[in-house]
Amino acid sequence: MILTICAGQPRQRLVHLPTPLEEAPTLSAELGIDLLIKREDLAGLCVGGNKSRLMEFALGALRARGVDTLVAHAADQSNKLRDIAAAAARSGMRAVLLVPGTTPRDGTPLQGNRLLFDLLGAEVRVVGTGLDDAAVLAAEEAVRDELERAGRRVAILDRRLEYGADATIAYVDAAEELHGQLLARGRGAASAVFIAAGAGMTASGLALGLKHLGAPARVHGVCIARPATAMAGEVVAHAARAAARLGIETRLAPGDVALEDDVLAPGYGIVTPELRDVVRRVARAQGLILDPVYNAKVALCLLRRVATGAIARGATVVLVNTGGAPAIYAHAAELAEAPA
Repeated sequence: MILTICAGQPRQRLVHLPTPLEEAPTLSAELGIDLLIKREDLAGLCVGGNKSRLMEFALGALRARGVDTLVAHAADQSNKLRDIAAAAARSGMRAVLLVPGTTPRDGTPLQGNRLLFDLLGAEVRVVGTGLDDAAVLAAEEAVRDELERAGRRVAILDRRLEYGADATIAYVDAAEELHGQLLARGRGAASAVFIAAGAGMTASGLALGLKHLGAPARVHGVCIARPATAMAGEVVAHAARAAARLGIETRLAPGDVALEDDVLAPGYGIVTPELRDVVRRVARAQGLILDPVYNAKVALCLLRRVATGAIARGATVVLVNTGGAPAIYAHAAELAEAPA
């Protein structure tokens, strides 16, 4: 499959592409739709996921500038930080990861992504909790300045900087890949694509790419941490930055992405009985383990839309599994409880 939209972008190949577009016959029969699952969790680089794909574009430009150290902030179970650590290890770089003050200090074994940070050789630094965007960027810049004084060549990977455009471009590339896979099936276009919307770049890039290609599928970005009202402007802005870098005229308008936030409560990373049951249902119907933080919420939103008739019977629908499997182990206690 030859992809063209992002062909001129600097890129360091790290992952296995294209990722599979998998049929889900049991779930399709249960729901009365033609459900397909885009397996971004199989992309490779450590344990796969959407961040694996975007690191190809992020590192492409950074290696050309001689960067040898990556600095980033996120939650201590962050998929983003895990793949930054993995990409740094693969590329002979140093990764310095800033996490809120939640690292166990009582001898509790590390679990999930937090364990993988250590296995991958990243340096983990604990910072304050509840930092706003400005405070996060200030913390990242302070670490950058310290490391540069020691002779390192440092890049901060933050959505407000070039990393945000790189992440969006990566999913323009994924949109072209998905569009080609759907055409190759020869069974009609998809009407909807459901994908997690955390910071918003993945959903933004996917929607921008599909719109540029004239694909009819509507992207449903399922809000994971922030409500739709807080994300709508950012999604459009991410797409505009990516389009400018790519040299394409296509732009997203407000409403081009359906931001769904009715599964947002009770908050980021909180596993409810309903989410636990979705994880079990998909596992037992498809042999696929969805992480409870991101993709179980995406599946729950899809199930609700089918139940209300917002997704018509017989429609072709894509669920993008953006990965995050290590969270299963960090939430083992909640997931092991008896089903509702």
